[in-house]
Amino acid sequence: MRSPFATALITLAGLAVVAAFALAFLPAAQSLRVSLGITDGCLACHGEVKGLSGAHAPQRIGCASCHGGDRFAPGKDSAHAGLVLMPGHLADAKKTCAQSGCHESILPRVENSIMTTMAGVIAVDREVLGDPPGEGLPHAARLGHGVADSHLRELCVGCHLGQSKEVLGPIGQKTQGGGCLACHLEYGEAAAKEVAAYAAAKPGEPRTMPTTHPGLALNPPNGHCFGCHSRSGRIATSYEGWHEVHGTPEAAKSGAAMGGKRLKKIDDGRWFERQAADAHHEKGLACIDCHNANELMGAGAPVARKRQQQKVGCEDCHAAKLVAVGRDSIDAESRTLMALRGWKLAKGERMGTTRDGDPLVNVVVREDGSAILKRKRDGAPHPLRPPAAACTEGKAHDRLSCSACHTAWAPRCVSCHTQYDPADEGFDHAAQKWGPGTWNETGGRFEALPPALGVLAEGKGRGAIDTFVPGMVMTFDRNREAGKPPETIFRRLYAKLNAHTIRKEVRDCAACHRDPATLGLGKGELRFAAKGGTGTWSFRPAMERLKQDGLPADAWTGFLEARTGMVSTREGARPFSPDEQKRILAVGACLGCHRGDSPAMKKALADFDAAFAARGPQCVVAAWPAVKAAAR
Repeated sequence: MRSPFATALITLAGLAVVAAFALAFLPAAQSLRVSLGITDGCLACHGEVKGLSGAHAPQRIGCASCHGGDRFAPGKDSAHAGLVLMPGHLADAKKTCAQSGCHESILPRVENSIMTTMAGVIAVDREVLGDPPGEGLPHAARLGHGVADSHLRELCVGCHLGQSKEVLGPIGQKTQGGGCLACHLEYGEAAAKEVAAYAAAKPGEPRTMPTTHPGLALNPPNGHCFGCHSRSGRIATSYEGWHEVHGTPEAAKSGAAMGGKRLKKIDDGRWFERQAADAHHEKGLACIDCHNANELMGAGAPVARKRQQQKVGCEDCHAAKLVAVGRDSIDAESRTLMALRGWKLAKGERMGTTRDGDPLVNVVVREDGSAILKRKRDGAPHPLRPPAAACTEGKAHDRLSCSACHTAWAPRCVSCHTQYDPADEGFDHAAQKWGPGTWNETGGRFEALPPALGVLAEGKGRGAIDTFVPGMVMTFDRNREAGKPPETIFRRLYAKLNAHTIRKEVRDCAACHRDPATLGLGKGELRFAAKGGTGTWSFRPAMERLKQDGLPADAWTGFLEARTGMVSTREGARPFSPDEQKRILAVGACLGCHRGDSPAMKKALADFDAAFAARGPQCVVAAWPAVKAAAR
């Protein structure tokens, strides 16, 4: 058996022979260069490429380290054999970004992340559309061809990270997938201009090879998130204060309200109108300032639902006392990230973590307990403040999430009709090809309204009551064969949504306790009529009742009605029960006379039952009708 030293000598000798061979056959005018201590033929042609720096500079690691090919081959064709034009796709990441000695430990995390597998989306779609769940955790790369999976193939899985980025150029509004490139590829102006000119050349025309390589960014800008997250929950657009409108607005047709002030059109043709932007966006915070590496790339273990990968919550930055670790307890990955950004903790400072101990490398807790958040792209500091006293005083709101009060609006659509057209063709994103048959979706008007509240988790504790929007108020025809009768199913499901429209201002008390849409009843007139010492609540919906279940078109539940069965896309979530509606409306009755900040209501905030028991003789008590039968 050879010793490691002998093996190294033989390897170096072999490399020297190959290098000498390459030198003999390359044109004399092209001087070979060295990277990683090895003579590198790639640099003979590409040695002047700029745009990459640090550990990725070609003068340090050459070209073949990322792009493959043969760095010792004597000619262009043989040197380019096996070349990977755009490294970083998950299909080839093991031999590019994640090869040994580079980012090897990151790839398994990304492969198991929810943005790659889409396990939660797939599981919900199969359940909702009546298909079996399949074996093991679902994965976007293992879809079948049943009703739900064909629906997913065409309309949903274009966004997962396993999709390849095939078009040269910067990440744009319509870019989806790309593996490592989805976040870390960042074109500068020069690189974008050169590659556009290169791609625009017609066959047979001379092409000028770009000399400015796109950069590899540690800190992705928000635009990289847009292609996928401007759909579905539309959090990328909502965060910036833009709400999608249905069709083309009349103002746009006439040319009014344009110029980005009230209306804008994005690259895929959809129109948006201005709404209130998230307060964090107004402060200049990017998506990555709140979402850490474990949320974005995964922590390693496969997860079934997105909530299992979500690590960061409002109280991790906004609490009377933040959780933090000292310099000696910072994990290796966080140390690396801080070093790459040139950050150091001063004496007495600690690095923030989530309540569960997940690292927040850009949160610094000072010795006096005050804290700042650093913007990851430029290091600008922002002071972190604890919640206002109103957020934590009393017992009445201790089950509410921060979003329940601080979400300004959310996108809502309550009419979705989906059916299959076997005579047309659709694009299968999983197979990356066109095929016979296509799913057609038609929807109704989109609205920007405060989200409904509902029960996210049973029991006590912050976050048990959270924000919901219509997720699938949907009529779906499962039939895919021409000439056969419809196989229609109807679903009325609300979805948990962090709308990313957080404002410092909050809903007032009546906006929760006297607003039917907030209670999940839909828009309409909710009235409390007093007669003598008692009063009654009544509700008249604004939208028509659907024949499928008798509920108003935009409702999640009925007025003083109980709903059971499949009611949400989130496991265990549900609308308020009749008893919970009564308790909410009991407070609403008091708010008919008492302001929310009145002494009487402040007492009620601390202990409503005690305040109600001590009410005056002039107070009107609500009388309740019998609970109606359950609506499915």
